[in-house]
Amino acid sequence: MLSAVLMVLAGCAPTTLSPMGIRMVPGSLDHVTARAGLRTGPRLTVPLQAPEDFEGNRAPFSSPQWSVAYDADLLIPVGANTRVHVGFQGEVGCDEIEATCPVPVPGYGLSMGLSHYFQLGDVSVAPAVMLRGATDFGLGTVGGPGSMMGVEASLSLAVHLDDTALGVVPFLGVHRLIISERTASATYGGLALAGHFELGDGEFIELTAGAGRVDMRGVEPWWAPIFGIRGGP
Repeated sequence: MLSAVLMVLAGCAPTTLSPMGIRMVPGSLDHVTARAGLRTGPRLTVPLQAPEDFEGNRAPFSSPQWSVAYDADLLIPVGANTRVHVGFQGEVGCDEIEATCPVPVPGYGLSMGLSHYFQLGDVSVAPAVMLRGATDFGLGTVGGPGSMMGVEASLSLAVHLDDTALGVVPFLGVHRLIISERTASATYGGLALAGHFELGDGEFIELTAGAGRVDMRGVEPWWAPIFGIRGGP
C-alpha cells in the first residue's frame, strides 16, 4: 500500500478513473480495507487543451485522450454497513523526450466518498457518492496542463457465489475542468462489469471492464474503454 501511495504522489495529468465507489462485498467491520492496482480512463481536458491529440471514437485507446493510472484506496468502517472511501490516483505517463513508458509525470488525484452496503440473500446493492479532484499543477504534461473537480454517483449490484462476487456498476459523474484561465463542464457516465475474487488468508483481487461516455459542450461525445485490476491483503 505504501508503494502505491508513493507512486501516486509521483504522478498524474488528470485521468478520470470511474466508477470510483465500487463495493462488491461488505468488507471488514474491524479494520480498514486497502486496495491498490491499475485502472484506465479518459483525460477530460485533452479535447480543449490539446485538440490536435484528440481522436474521439476514431481511436478510443489513443494517448493522451485515454490513459492508465495507478489507483489505491482505503475503505474505512464508520458503521455496520457504511464505509468512507479515501482514494489516491497517479498517472502512468510517457516521457515525451525519451519516448519511454511508463514513467511518472507530475501531478496526482485524490477522492473521498461514502458507500452503504445492503445484502438481500445472494444479491447485494451498494450505492456510493464520491468527490474527486486532480491536477498536474499547470506543468504542461501529456494532454495538459489542466485540473478538475467532480462528483460521481454509482451503484454496485452483485451476485455472490461462494468466494466470488460478480456484478455491474453503473455510474455518472459531473466534472468541472480548469484549463489555464478557462473553465468547462463535462459528464462521464457508463457501466462497468466487476468481479471480486477471494484468494484466501484475507487476500482478494478485483477486476473491472466496461465503457463510459464523455459529453462536453462543443466536443463530439466519445467513449472511453474501462479496464482495471486491484488487489488487497
